[in-house]
Amino acid sequence: MATIQIKRRTTSGTGPLIGSGTIKAGEPLIDLNGGHLYIAKADKTNSITAADYIEFLDAASAKSYTDSKVSASIAALGLKSASKYAAGSGAGCVPVIDSDGKLKSTIIPKIAITDTYVVASQAAMLALSSAQIGDIAVRTDVNKSFILKEDGASTLSHWQELLTPLDKVQSVNGKTGAVTITLSELGGVSTSSFNSHTSSNVHLTDAQKSKLANMYNTDMKYGSSNSAVASSSSASSLASECISGGLKIFQSVNSGYNPNIKSVYLGIDKSKVLTPSSNIDGGTF
Repeated sequence: MATIQIKRRTTSGTGPLIGSGTIKAGEPLIDLNGGHLYIAKADKTNSITAADYIEFLDAASAKSYTDSKVSASIAALGLKSASKYAAGSGAGCVPVIDSDGKLKSTIIPKIAITDTYVVASQAAMLALSSAQIGDIAVRTDVNKSFILKEDGASTLSHWQELLTPLDKVQSVNGKTGAVTITLSELGGVSTSSFNSHTSSNVHLTDAQKSKLANMYNTDMKYGSSNSAVASSSSASSLASECISGGLKIFQSVNSGYNPNIKSVYLGIDKSKVLTPSSNIDGGTF
């Protein structure tokens, strides 16, 4: 059995012993300066070079050497940087697409783009096979909207009705439907008290109320076809220009209005004016 010596470098510099000397195959050499281990490949005397050794690097140097070799291989193969990392869901790993063609929810939360579907029935809503969580179904048959809260649009319980405030009066003084309200129900006085108050003299005297009761809207009509009439400049002119008693007047009251409308009709008394058959001094003209 050959005797193996362990050599060590204590001189300045790093690396194996080279140049003159003798090495034996399998003989180790420790570089105390550089921290590396070298094993001689074969027996050799003098002219020793670094190529005559197998070099074993320390951990840090080995990692650096390995990384450089890996990077060189990746560059030579044209691979991208992701090839340096392992697949997985942990830190520093490359995530892998799941069987459904998506990333797992443990890696990235589900992101839904909300779609709105207008449907005419519950059956049509449950038939929305492409609906995803967050999608809206507008039901025209019930005037309501539903949102899909769980996967599986064909299950009715997976749809949540969206609550909306009602846009109409719910009740009046506690009454609903066709409502009839009295004064007392609105917190006011009773109808009889109101009527008693309005008929009293608190606001108007009897004389004032009488005047209002006898007030009319007057509509004066004149001529057979409501044609224009001439006017006098004064009362004395009117007396001198007109035939005394030459006008007839008729009044009618239309109680269908409030206040009532009084219509006044004026006409010329034909007995006061000349006509084609008038008799003057025993003659007919």
